[in-house]
Amino acid sequence: MIQVTVDRIGVDQNTDQAVVLLGDLTRTTFIPIWIRSLEATAIALPLQGVKSPRPLTADLVISVAEHLGAEIVMATIEEIKNETFYASLVLSKGQETINIDCRPSDAIAVALRKEAPIYVDEKVMAEAGISAEDSQVQ
Repeated sequence: MIQVTVDRIGVDQNTDQAVVLLGDLTRTTFIPIWIRSLEATAIALPLQGVKSPRPLTADLVISVAEHLGAEIVMATIEEIKNETFYASLVLSKGQETINIDCRPSDAIAVALRKEAPIYVDEKVMAEAGISAEDSQVQ
């Protein structure tokens, strides 16, 4: 697994759709993931240090996990099938590790709120990664 961070959120110039750009820690390879504008907002808020006055879905997930005694460990983006990214939230509860299937945007939004690391599988990075010169998101 390769650790990544959210490099930026922007709009794809070709499709006018929101995209989150995850970059490896060296900032040489990026993974663009197209998302809806609501998900882009959920990701952007913690990056900007803004708390929603009411809980968003990511806040709800964290609250439920904590009330059940689990800790958010990391978010992982594990696979691409038919141009769709598959992700998981990894939680721990005592000695148990729990993997919860979710959309990448939700996993990223939760991880950012908990300051948990985000990882991308090497195969996903090889298949979907683009070089820094090709990451034309504004």
